[in-house]
Amino acid sequence: MKNQEKILPHWGIDTDLMFNRVSGNVTRNDDYTVVRTPAAPGYYFGNLLVLNHAPQDGDRELLESDFARLIGTPPNIKHRAFLWPVSGNERFESDSFISAGYEFSENTVLIATPAELLRPAQENHAVTIRRYRDNADWSDWTAMQLADNSGKFPEPEFLNYLAGKQAVYERMIADNRGDWWGAFIEDKQVANLGLFFDGETARFQSVHTAASHRNQGICRALVHHVALDGFERAVRLVMVADENYHAASVYESLGFQRSERMASLCWWPRENR
Repeated sequence: MKNQEKILPHWGIDTDLMFNRVSGNVTRNDDYTVVRTPAAPGYYFGNLLVLNHAPQDGDRELLESDFARLIGTPPNIKHRAFLWPVSGNERFESDSFISAGYEFSENTVLIATPAELLRPAQENHAVTIRRYRDNADWSDWTAMQLADNSGKFPEPEFLNYLAGKQAVYERMIADNRGDWWGAFIEDKQVANLGLFFDGETARFQSVHTAASHRNQGICRALVHHVALDGFERAVRLVMVADENYHAASVYESLGFQRSERMASLCWWPRENR
């Protein structure tokens, strides 16, 4: 892992780091981009190492040692997290990581420009879309996120994580760097997302639709509405979606183009591991 080449620009990771710089510290050494959020040690992807390329099975012990040295160890830091851009047909040798209890995830990065943006094929006229106004909107956001957590992460830690994320978003909104938007049906929040700006680039954040209102065109309508607003000050919009989830095809139907991929490994303590 030593003497890695310089990380090339990568829209997905670069826009991730935009949020990390607000909530914590982002530094670069010879081997990694080091991301730390001292105020939120339980924020897994706020305390991580960004690699230049995919790790191999023989790298696990070195990566874990470097993570402990640069990020921390229990009881303060209880997890380990690594993120990297996926280059071409580069292979990730995962056996030693998966057998040690790591969760692997791969995301696709999609980009839209004003000329590429398409209207939804169908519109849901029952939906009202607006920016968040008050704490009640954020309370509904928290409740929707908790409903989707379904016990994956311990609830107290997950609530602390959500509170930290909300604080970052509200700070960026106050600095005129973006907004959080909701889709409402009869005043009930059924979907939401954020859009935040870094120069001429804007990054969508956490597109979420309540389980009871999925597959009704609400997500398409919300993304399209906010994208139009975003292009008032950005020349490109970035969206990150799970490689194995259908959301990417929803964004493609609006004109977003697959641009690159990014992958991650995360280990955290779980019962009965």
